Amino acid sequence: MKTKKQGVEAGAANPYKAIGTDWLESWREVVKGGTLVPDLQAGLTVAAVALPLNLALAVASGLPPSAGLVAGALGGVIAGAFGGSKLQVTGPAAALSVMVLAIAQQFGPAGVAAAALVVGLIQLVLGGLRAGKIVGYVPESVLAGFTTGVGLKLLDSQIPEVLGFDYKVYELAQMMHRPAWLHQVSWLSALCGLSVALTVTSLRRYPRVPAAILGIAAITFVSVYLKWDIERVGDVPSKLPTPSLPVVPDEAWLDLLIKAVPLGLLAAVESLLSARAVDRMTPTNKPHNPDLELLGQGLANTAVGFMSGMVVSGVVVRSSVNVQSGGRTRIAAISHGVILTLCVLLLAPIIKQVPLSALAGLLCVVGLRLIELRELVHLAKSNRLEAVAFVLTMAGTVSGHLISGLVAGLAVYGVHRFLNRHGDAERRQLEENKRKGVRAVLGRERAEARRPAHFEEGPEYIQWLRKIHDRGEQAGSSFVHPQAALIGKVVLGEHVHIAAGSSVRADEGAPFFIGSNSNVQDGVVIHALKERKVLVAGEEWAVYVGNRVSIAHDALVHGPCYVGDDTFIGFKAVVHDSVVGSHCFIGIGAVVVGVEIPDGRLVPHGRIVDTQDAVDALPVVTDVHKEFNEDVVEVNRGLARAYHAAKAPALTIAPADGRAVEGPPVWSESWTTTSYKERF
Repeated sequence: MKTKKQGVEAGAANPYKAIGTDWLESWREVVKGGTLVPDLQAGLTVAAVALPLNLALAVASGLPPSAGLVAGALGGVIAGAFGGSKLQVTGPAAALSVMVLAIAQQFGPAGVAAAALVVGLIQLVLGGLRAGKIVGYVPESVLAGFTTGVGLKLLDSQIPEVLGFDYKVYELAQMMHRPAWLHQVSWLSALCGLSVALTVTSLRRYPRVPAAILGIAAITFVSVYLKWDIERVGDVPSKLPTPSLPVVPDEAWLDLLIKAVPLGLLAAVESLLSARAVDRMTPTNKPHNPDLELLGQGLANTAVGFMSGMVVSGVVVRSSVNVQSGGRTRIAAISHGVILTLCVLLLAPIIKQVPLSALAGLLCVVGLRLIELRELVHLAKSNRLEAVAFVLTMAGTVSGHLISGLVAGLAVYGVHRFLNRHGDAERRQLEENKRKGVRAVLGRERAEARRPAHFEEGPEYIQWLRKIHDRGEQAGSSFVHPQAALIGKVVLGEHVHIAAGSSVRADEGAPFFIGSNSNVQDGVVIHALKERKVLVAGEEWAVYVGNRVSIAHDALVHGPCYVGDDTFIGFKAVVHDSVVGSHCFIGIGAVVVGVEIPDGRLVPHGRIVDTQDAVDALPVVTDVHKEFNEDVVEVNRGLARAYHAAKAPALTIAPADGRAVEGPPVWSESWTTTSYKERF
């Protein structure tokens, strides 16, 4: 009899068996029970969101409304039952509408249904070849450029629908200096579209509220009651179409395939990206199986094609509503499809009264949300070649040359990856280190990371402390005040001064390193998290403090943390989970959390630095700040030496005048550099 471990190993050896195992496990959750009520509630909410979107996308794609309704209903049920993501919701997608529209204009509704069959077969083949992970490697920059182009195309096609005339957006822009075009606007249509858009945007903070259907239902009721003369959806069959093979002329099949193949790849990518987004929203659930998801989407598109529907894919918006509404198993997505089917059968007389401008208003909101301007700005600042890939893909989508745009965007992205292959490898290694708990990896040039096996030569009275159990190592020239707490594996370099009342606790995260001539003043706390490290010159440290660092009274340094040489940390400041470069100055009460500050930066008093934008805004440290730290270091270096000498009164001390005397030392100003009081 096989053990559980042997079963897992067998599943890993046979990936197709693993696909079946994942599917069966997802259905076992349904059989266990206890989730039916929340799943049905979530399905009802998702259906309320999906119904107007399916109608709007069908009309925007040049298809009868029934194509969108059937696609959402049938695709939602089949993909929900067989897909690899149990909370993914499938239906017509805005990201596919541009390509579907191009097919509809050339081949008609039958061509779109045939394209759905082709898309389904492509996805079944990809799933059978276990290409799910490969399809997921489409770069974000190219995908963002495509979705932005789709958003612009939607606005271009739907703004005229809202205004009730046939002008294109670019023609409208040319007429702005001639306001006579306002006489051609259908103000009733505009009122319908703007009402829906305002309702959807104003209720965006409440994802469980079906704002789209509420807005469309309200304006439909008003327009019917007041008998507005506006264009409406029109007749919608109150029954499901009969399954049939789409009829396309033989000579048109090759052209149709040329357009359907990229549509199939795009639908696959869209579905897998949506499934990844669902995984991020539900981190406690088992991640989706990409190959099973492709198989489920392939079955859905194949069935939709036979039922005269339009191409479907997994959709982020509807899937996120499912998660936020409390969906737990496949029943939520399946029930959403069943409810949409009932809408087709029971609500056809109501659906036909919906104003087209109301649907256009909804699609204008969707189009605006698809435009990823922030992503473009970010890419332009951080990676210009990826920004070029974004723009090329977007331009190809908007201009109607989608394939050319995608190929150009992918080519530019490929060049970018080749030119930055070494940096990519370093970033992957950094991510792997962070996954293991390493906060940062720094080279030997940043510090002298080592376990001190020997120390610099000093006077005969200096005694070196060797490693005693787990209490760390301490250079003889360093001084730890009796009223300070030094716990655990702490390594102190030369002339380190740990003042009274400070707490250096390597009892959770360890070890700590404090470099030569650094000082920890009264009330300072240095602590760290378990299993979190910085990697300095190949060695792991929970807290690494470089040479000539001053940590002022009541400051907190909490690892994982790196503090570079010649840096000053002010009174009551906090540094946690961060890398602070050399020659930095952190002001009084400043907070530095979760960032990497480059060399020579000033954190002003009271400033909170917890984002990359906050780091970029930091000014450069001045010479005055650098000199201030130098003086503090020298004073504490002298204090450490004086405390040591005070502990041994019989030693011979050589004062400034060169005379040898016996007895306790007297403070000598020669132990510190000249200071000017106006600098403090």
